[in-house]
Amino acid sequence: MLTRGLTVSFLLLAACGGQKSENGPDAGDAGVVNNTAPLLVDIGPPEADAYNTAYTTVTICRPGTNVCQTIDHIQVDTGSSGLRIISTVLDPSLMLPQEMQGSSPVFECYQYVDSFNWGPVATADVQFAGETAAALPIHIAGGTTTAAPSDCSSVGSEGDTVASLGANGIVGVDQETADCGSDCASTPPASPDYYTCTGATCTPAVVAIEDQVTNPVSRFAQDNNGVVLQLPAIDPSGAVTVTGSLIFGIGTQSNNGLGEAQILTIDDVNGYFTTVFNGQMLTSSYIDSGTDSYDFPDSTITQCTDDLEGFYCPASTLSLTATNVGMNQVSVMTTFSIANTNTLFSSATDTAFNDLGTTALMPGYFGWGLSFFFGRSVFTAITNANTPGGPGPYFAY
Repeated sequence: MLTRGLTVSFLLLAACGGQKSENGPDAGDAGVVNNTAPLLVDIGPPEADAYNTAYTTVTICRPGTNVCQTIDHIQVDTGSSGLRIISTVLDPSLMLPQEMQGSSPVFECYQYVDSFNWGPVATADVQFAGETAAALPIHIAGGTTTAAPSDCSSVGSEGDTVASLGANGIVGVDQETADCGSDCASTPPASPDYYTCTGATCTPAVVAIEDQVTNPVSRFAQDNNGVVLQLPAIDPSGAVTVTGSLIFGIGTQSNNGLGEAQILTIDDVNGYFTTVFNGQMLTSSYIDSGTDSYDFPDSTITQCTDDLEGFYCPASTLSLTATNVGMNQVSVMTTFSIANTNTLFSSATDTAFNDLGTTALMPGYFGWGLSFFFGRSVFTAITNANTPGGPGPYFAY
């Protein structure tokens, strides 16, 4: 059984900077709260030099106290679960309690396609707008002098700085409640997520679901069945900054109803649905605010060269159409545009683009990244959570 007592303050580097009803969570038990946090697309915090990255602001407190720190430029990611904060951003005076197994601290390796976050798991009271997740397990990326195990670091580079992550942290608000789930709750997977470390020796660990790094929305007292990301439409040439809203809950308050949005149910593990595009059945498709562009395979579109290899650079802007099909067989025809990346990036100030495209990382994938979000309300429902559109998981737009 996990216990929490050791603090992570000595691991940190110098600081800088309820019950559900048929139609959704019963908001009446906790009273109406502000369920809207700001959403901002800009160049990011110092050192980030970001583009097509959506940020919000979080307040982190030592559990049960008023010792708190507010941190801006936290990337909002509908493709992952849990809150990760870059260690150098945290004020050591927070003294967040570290998660323990017996006398050994718990660490996590969270892997991306070509990079990873490594550091201790701690607990904090986490606040977005008027919503609070108490004693939430979070990940302190880079908050240790203990080297990452080789089966963690083999995926690529360590993304535990503001510059490498492009943000002060990342909050995953996908369809999952915990970032590993049952895979880590019985036997460590082949590529472990969690470890206990004694000195420089780290051993794969089994961690109960409730003690894993957790989607904070799932721990809110209300508005806890999903999120809505709203960003306004922008000019095809780009925008310097864009402001929108991260709204918590689906159908729980007057500002988060589904309206005419079409529901696409998804795989509850990976969040996949099918995109039919250019004669291809792309069965590993997903909507992900943490991806910066439309990522899809099309060998007929001219690719960029040199530093922009992998991006699309058509001679003129293309108007394209694809059909997204949920596991519920609901189909939504979706139009999108792909512009010349060289032209888009020629602006020295623009950071937001609704027509940025790249080639798919792997066969069978279509990633509907942040370019897709402009001019839409995009819903992500949590697995098994009740909503007016039925139980999650699903995307809707």
